[in-house]
Parts: sequence; structure tokens; C-alpha cells
Amino acid sequence: MSLSFSFKLLLSLILACMSALSLADRITQSSPINSASDATDHTHYSSEQISNKESPVSSNLISARGVVLQVDQTNATIKINHDPIAALNWPRMTMSFRLKERSLINKIKEGDAVEFLLQKEASDYVIVKLSKQSSIRSSQ
Repeated sequence: MSLSFSFKLLLSLILACMSALSLADRITQSSPINSASDATDHTHYSSEQISNKESPVSSNLISARGVVLQVDQTNATIKINHDPIAALNWPRMTMSFRLKERSLINKIKEGDAVEFLLQKEASDYVIVKLSKQSSIRSSQ
């Protein structure tokens, strides 16, 4: 094998590898793989810890219901013991959620049964709409 042929072969291999790496990079950016494992005990997690699960409805508003356990006016967050949220594959659990608009916190108090809408923002779910429920939540 001549030196010129070896150089051309090496250059061809380098270009082929670069093309393959570029294609692989585009594929992984368009469909991220979530390696977070499912937790078996979902009690008292923040929405940021739970939201690492991949969700097929992440661009939509997600409806949920629960009971307000704590209201934090300073940080505009509320802790809710919510019913299972099928759209996210979340069981009944207690979580703290940030409110998108601080004014929502004036609508509720501890012990209120509420219906709320969640929206994914970055790696977290935030409450974008909140209202008191007139009926008592069923115990499951």
C-alpha cells in the first residue's frame, strides 16, 4: 500500500466517522432518553423531583384535584395531597407546587379541596389555574 493510498483511506474513515457522529447527535437531541427510575414511595416529593419522568402530555395543561395542606405566601407555593394524576402516571401523593401567578394564593387556604391545572415549565410543573371544589374528595 502506498502512502498516498493510506492517507486517502484514513481521510475517508475520518469523514465517515464525523458524519456518523453528527447524525447520532441529531438523533439524540430530537428524542431525549429519560433514565430516571420510578420511585416506589412517592410521599412528600417536590414537583421538580417527580417531573423528571417523561410525559406524553407535557405541552398540555393537566387537570388534577387534591387538598391543600400548606400555603406559603412568601414563595408562592402550596403543598397539596393530590389524587392520582393519570396523565403523568403519578399516584396519590403530597407535593409542593409553585404558582404561576402569585394572586392565585389568595383564592385558597389550608384544608380546601381544590381543582387545579398544571403546566410543564422547564423541569417542573406549576399551577396555572386553581379553584375550590364544592364537593368533598373521595378517599381512595
